[in-house]
Amino acid sequence: MPIPVVTMEKKTYSVLLVDDSEDDRWFMRRALNGNSRFSVAGEACDGEVAIAYLSGQGGYEDRGKHPFPDVVLLDLKMPRVTGHEVLSWLQTQSFKGLFVAVLSGSILPEDIARSMALGAHAHFKKNAMEGERAAMIRVLEDLLDRAEVSTTGD
Repeated sequence: MPIPVVTMEKKTYSVLLVDDSEDDRWFMRRALNGNSRFSVAGEACDGEVAIAYLSGQGGYEDRGKHPFPDVVLLDLKMPRVTGHEVLSWLQTQSFKGLFVAVLSGSILPEDIARSMALGAHAHFKKNAMEGERAAMIRVLEDLLDRAEVSTTGD
């Protein structure tokens, strides 16, 4: 008797892009759109807007229009409120299951260490090469899948 094959559909992940560079957001949006497992839920041009988005305030109250993301891709060096300040704020919140990956031009060891100490799950260097961005998206996908399995107990 044949054994039935059970295929499990993999989860898709919604992303909040937080970067003060419109160009960097455009390149990341394009890279994410190239992977069917990701959708861009929203974008923020600085940490202040990111906090408003995540807390559902300042015009972001409607979760139908501004869905809460599974993932935040967070730049560090931004005006008004920096990525590190967003990470500090996130430590005071209870957003269960929110995955935060820093996506920065900085590869300074102290920036990486501080990001991880403030609760970032991953740190990626921004890259101008399309192939490198696609590879980073695949690594992010793998990290998210592993995090999903560990939280569901599968």
